[in-house]
Amino acid sequence: MKHTKRNSLIILIITILVLVFILKDDYYEIMNHLKHANLLWLFISIALYFIYFLFDQLSLHNIIRQYNDKFKFQFSLYLGIITKFFNGITPLATGGQPMEVYEMHKKGISYSNGANIVIQNYIVFQIALVFWAIVSIILNQVLHLFEYIPILQQLTVIGFIINFVILIVLFMISFSKNFNRILVTFFINIGSKLKIVKDKEKSLIKWNEKCSEYYENAKVLLNNKKTLFKCIIYQVISLSIFYVLPLFIAWSLNLGDNLNVINSIAASSYIYVMGCYVPIPGASGGMEYAFLGFFGNFLSDAPLKALLIMWRFMTYYIPTIIGALIFNIFNNQENDKNNVK
Repeated sequence: MKHTKRNSLIILIITILVLVFILKDDYYEIMNHLKHANLLWLFISIALYFIYFLFDQLSLHNIIRQYNDKFKFQFSLYLGIITKFFNGITPLATGGQPMEVYEMHKKGISYSNGANIVIQNYIVFQIALVFWAIVSIILNQVLHLFEYIPILQQLTVIGFIINFVILIVLFMISFSKNFNRILVTFFINIGSKLKIVKDKEKSLIKWNEKCSEYYENAKVLLNNKKTLFKCIIYQVISLSIFYVLPLFIAWSLNLGDNLNVINSIAASSYIYVMGCYVPIPGASGGMEYAFLGFFGNFLSDAPLKALLIMWRFMTYYIPTIIGALIFNIFNNQENDKNNVK
């Protein structure tokens, strides 16, 4: 929260620089594409984004209900909206999940259960992400969709490895008590040597108890395989819709002649795998570079840049702004209630 204004300023500066870079050579042609957008296809694109968001939150909602079945879907939608904001303004999209845990705690879900819910939902998301990445790699190998560009290939491979490793580590954290204890002991030993941890033995006992509690709670979803499978399906559908969105946006700009469902999904998957670990709020710069690189195989010059601008605003800037507004409105309402009390 303390860095919200600073990060927002960083995003603004980077956005201006990226827009200047994109618009400087083809300004009038790009603006012409944007001004003459087909409103029907644009509305369909917005509706698709909303459907993607609903399926994404259905996954979270089903996991929350494993711990407390009293929560309504509206609360899961609220969590998803504010997550768009906090992920959008923090490096590596790390701000949303802690806010979800905090908001769930305010509704009576313990921090350990909240952490379980967030991690398990992220595991499900990573499974879907890696699934589509593997499918996209196979499609590219068979159909030769993308021109060979060494830097893009290297960054995509690195992104795929990072996502796969994260998936394995999350599984270990959630379902291996010994792994958690080894991890906790490692960090407490470092903290003790740095004089950050004052009572090493007391801290080890405390955190080992928390690890046991966390491990027992983590088995809730694993033991309910039907819900686990359902959540994975929700996330696969959600990402499918998100990945095909550039195609519909292209149709709204009358640019979809060289695009189809297959190359849109493959390109979007590569972009997300490569760009989501750019250490800048919103992965700004990285996402744009990846988009131009992969969709540049099917479009070029002003049409490609017009598609990028519309896609980026629809999938990042507008959700981040809406998330900020929703969070501040609800936060102010809660503060007003507390002041009245």
